[in-house]
Amino acid sequence: MSGPAALAVTILDDRWRPRRLLPVRESWSAVLPDLLMHEGRWIALMQRRPSDSFAAPRPADIALTRAIIRSLRPLDLRLADHLIEARDQRFSFRDAGLL
Repeated sequence: MSGPAALAVTILDDRWRPRRLLPVRESWSAVLPDLLMHEGRWIALMQRRPSDSFAAPRPADIALTRAIIRSLRPLDLRLADHLIEARDQRFSFRDAGLL
């Protein structure tokens, strides 16, 4: 991931170890072909915010996460976590019980 604010999808193996990082540059659907080419069934969203932001999720982050979960179901893919990083903070949707 690069830039002050960035979103990426990490393809995970069955033990949730990272296998490949796919930057989301245009839209979420642009990375779907890459996701389908890999054998992994788990992914994680990695979101980095500018240094003047906080890691707490915004309503748009929650809506994005829910939309992605819905779009993954028919593809037999699962979302392991959505992590938001800002400053020295990190927010995990899984740890917060939002997945």
